[in-house]
Amino acid sequence: MNDRKTVSFYPSSDGKTPIACYVYEPLTPPRAILQISHGMCEYVERYEPFIAAMEKEGILVCGHDHLGHGKSLPKEGGLGYFSAQDAPLHLVEDLRTLRLKMAKDYPELPHFILGHSMGSFILRKYLTLYGEDLSGAVISGTSGKNPLSLPGLWLSQGLGMLKGEDYRSPLFNQIFFGSFQKPFKAEGSPFAWLSRDKGVVEAYAKDPLCNFIFTLNGFQHLLQIMNEVTQPQWAQGVPTSLPLLLLSGEKDPVGAFGKGVRETYEHLAKTQRPDLTLKLYPEGRHEMLNEVNREEVYGDLLSWLNRRIP
Repeated sequence: MNDRKTVSFYPSSDGKTPIACYVYEPLTPPRAILQISHGMCEYVERYEPFIAAMEKEGILVCGHDHLGHGKSLPKEGGLGYFSAQDAPLHLVEDLRTLRLKMAKDYPELPHFILGHSMGSFILRKYLTLYGEDLSGAVISGTSGKNPLSLPGLWLSQGLGMLKGEDYRSPLFNQIFFGSFQKPFKAEGSPFAWLSRDKGVVEAYAKDPLCNFIFTLNGFQHLLQIMNEVTQPQWAQGVPTSLPLLLLSGEKDPVGAFGKGVRETYEHLAKTQRPDLTLKLYPEGRHEMLNEVNREEVYGDLLSWLNRRIP
């Protein structure tokens, strides 16, 4: 990669967890900042092939490992654990801390945020609180309202009371992911729903920072955020002047094979937005940045950014 990569830590808003932060500065003067809000059971460094493509075009990329992910662990063995209290707030505020850090270090650069999957839900909550000072946002691999999210939240809370919030429930994990895996069962991997690229799927399965079961604490707070930001009224809280790009694969089960993403787009469109774009890729699965046509996706995303960089 032709960049200057720096890794540092800043304190989480939970008051105790060091948050791992990554900045990839291109060798040429940067034209804009793209901040990554990564998904569930992954981490920022997994995006480095995409980051390399962006830095070649003068885009400075930054991101942090969310609580309970990568190097941002609230406690030993804390993968998939967020916080005992106020986890949704901490996830959003940790995103905000990096945004403000970059604004201080690069005050002249336009700032965009890309949120994928779990990171898209965190971003969607962020936009209702702090969206005014962004140059744009990319919402990747998101979903519409899922009728099972509220019962899932109740179930995770009940199991947590019985088993403890640190408990990793294979049963709940199967309930959460089973419907994603089922359409691709013939391919033989529980992660085939992520991408058509078998190399990506195999690497994910072998990565201990990806292939783990969330704690009940993690499931509970993720479902809490999902239930909040997939309500129709969510769109009314997002600044109407903010440029938005929604991208997903039409074979992504998280987005109900395009249906949930279109629903999210329609909720936003009803709030009279001058700059709202929906991009659905035929045959694409959940991780469009890791799909077999990833170069096409990189190009589309870069073109969208370029049209909004002064």
